[in-house]
Amino acid sequence: MRRLRDAGSVLSMDDLNAIDRHVERLRERLVSALAFAAAAAAAALVPAIREYLLLVGAGAAGWASVEAGRLMLAATERRSVIDQMVLAGSRDPRCLGRRAELRSARSQHELARMLRETCAQAHSRSPGGVSIIDRHTVRAVEHDLRELAALIDHDAGHLSPEAAIRALRLVSSPGSPLYDVHPDEASERRAIEATERMIDECRGEITDDPPCA
Repeated sequence: MRRLRDAGSVLSMDDLNAIDRHVERLRERLVSALAFAAAAAAAALVPAIREYLLLVGAGAAGWASVEAGRLMLAATERRSVIDQMVLAGSRDPRCLGRRAELRSARSQHELARMLRETCAQAHSRSPGGVSIIDRHTVRAVEHDLRELAALIDHDAGHLSPEAAIRALRLVSSPGSPLYDVHPDEASERRAIEATERMIDECRGEITDDPPCA
C-alpha cells in the first residue's frame, strides 16, 4: 500500500478511495431522498390521502436535509485529505485537479478575503451574532494576518498550491488555533504561538516560491 506522510499523519490512496466511495453513496442517498420527497409532494395533490402524504413528504424532506449535511461533512473530509496529499507531494489525478484549483488567481484572492474577514469578525459587535473564532487570538495576530492577506493578494495567481493550503488551514480548518477554545492565558498564549508559526510557514512558502512563467 502506498502511503504519504505529512506533519506526522499517515495517509494512503486507499484512504482517499474509501472516502470517494462514501461520498458517492451519500450522493445516491441524497438523490433518493429528494426523489422521495418530490414524489410525496406530487402525490399529496390527491385529496383523499393529502394529510398522510404531507407528513410523508415532511419526513422525506428531513431525510434529505440529514443526507445533505452528511454529504457536506464527507466532502470537507475529502478535501482535507487531498490537501494533505498535495502537501506530501502526491501526483494522484485528484491532487493534480486540486493543485490547479488552488493555483487560480480567483481562489487566491478569495483566500486573502477570508483572512481579512476573519480579522473583521474579531471586532464584530453585531447584536445576537455568534462568533466561532477566538477573538483574543485573532486580535493578537491580526497585523500578521492582514500582512499575509496583502501578500497573497499581491502574488495571486503565482502562489504555489502548498502556500495556498497552509494559509487556508488558518481560516477554514477545524484544527486551526484561531478556532480553539482557550480557557486560560497559557492556552491562549500557545494558540497565538501556534498561529504565528503557521503564518511564518505561509510566508516561507510564498517568499520561496518563484513566480510562474
